[in-house]
Amino acid sequence: MRTFKYSQAFYSIYQRRRQQIIFGDRPTALNEVGTIDQKVWEKHQTYLQRLENFPLKKAAYYQDLQESSGIRSVRGLSEITGEDWSHIARVLKTLDLPEAIQKFLNENQQPEIVKHFHLRRLLELVRLPTLDVQMLRFREMMASVSPI
Repeated sequence: MRTFKYSQAFYSIYQRRRQQIIFGDRPTALNEVGTIDQKVWEKHQTYLQRLENFPLKKAAYYQDLQESSGIRSVRGLSEITGEDWSHIARVLKTLDLPEAIQKFLNENQQPEIVKHFHLRRLLELVRLPTLDVQMLRFREMMASVSPI
């Protein structure tokens, strides 16, 4: 008789006093958590949702969609995506941020940074008159996120 050994990584999540087994590796953001309860899981899911909707990622998506479909107008994008055209225009405006700020935000996506730099804050930076003022204000915002 042959015995086959099959191992599959899994972890458990407790929601509403029930255990749910999920196959696959545990998310790295939850490695330090011993038991994944409902509050921890919801917090992690919220972070993933924010990361998915991070303004710079959405702006890059809209820009790629414009290039691939040949649509030039924001209203055309609105028709394709079903989202409000004014929201798309605001998200695309974040591409006017200095390259250094965009690069930093794309490379450092810890939960605190993603939560702090939402669309309104990024648009506040875009509206500042000069690159120097934008960089200064960005440094001030970063200091409030994680004081050194």
